[in-house]
Amino acid sequence: MRFIQRTQTSIAVLGLGVILVAGCGESAENSQVSQDPAAQETAMDSEGMSVTARQSTLTKIFHAAPSPMETASLIKRSGAHFHADALNPAAKSAQYTTSDRQAINLGIYGADLSYATIFEENSTSIDYLEAIQSLSTSLGVNDVLSDEVMGSVEDNRNDRQALIRIVSETFYDLNERLKFNGQEDLAGLVVASGWIEGMYLATRHLEEAPAELKQRIAEQKLTLDDVMRLCRSYEQTAELTGLLNAMAPIEAAYAQVSSEEGESTTNREESGSFVIGGGPTYSADDATIQAIAASVASVRNACIQ
Repeated sequence: MRFIQRTQTSIAVLGLGVILVAGCGESAENSQVSQDPAAQETAMDSEGMSVTARQSTLTKIFHAAPSPMETASLIKRSGAHFHADALNPAAKSAQYTTSDRQAINLGIYGADLSYATIFEENSTSIDYLEAIQSLSTSLGVNDVLSDEVMGSVEDNRNDRQALIRIVSETFYDLNERLKFNGQEDLAGLVVASGWIEGMYLATRHLEEAPAELKQRIAEQKLTLDDVMRLCRSYEQTAELTGLLNAMAPIEAAYAQVSSEEGESTTNREESGSFVIGGGPTYSADDATIQAIAASVASVRNACIQ
């Protein structure tokens, strides 16, 4: 049980979009830049997005549902079984020898590990944790995921706001390390591929998927916009540009998701922070969900080659 807890929280530290979800709201403190167009423009710099704007966008992404962990939980509650064949084999990690492919599959394996963990597939989880550690070492960022950080996340695993803060700060550290190494664009690859794999796993169970899971898939329209905007703020290397171009069919499929404006609500949590809820409600018919699933699968399968 101790291993499972450590494994779950380690993925949050990686900043792969895995959050212990307790709702979809975000704090007013962290939403000002992301929700105010004027503030967004002010935050833009010559490289596309300031550190503050990137952090705000990351916070929005990390707050969104479904994270790979929540997706797995929804799938498990629906009565579905663990699909080992849906994962990118951990043994393939050694095949990724360039930094671009290593970053992409660091994101992929993060989502796979979350999926295996929630189904309590211990031996599989160990394999994916080892694959992640190997890729992190190859990228020269393994020290960012220190024992101190891991312990801090585990100690705060029931405090959602603390986890969001730790995840954002750790991803910032990861971003700075990659920037120092002249590879800042790899952070974009990690975020994008982690989102893609989370969506891929969510759409492998459509036949048995409850309405709640389909709703979460539709809601990712807004998160996809944030992921694309964040990734476009990085230096556009051939690999990052290629991945974003490959995601165009996913954007096209999500264009068919409808939204209905709702009344916004603001609540105060016990911690004293304010959480904004309500807003647009997203919905999609089965044909749209299937189109999303097909486009996501195409991109994902190219990512793991």
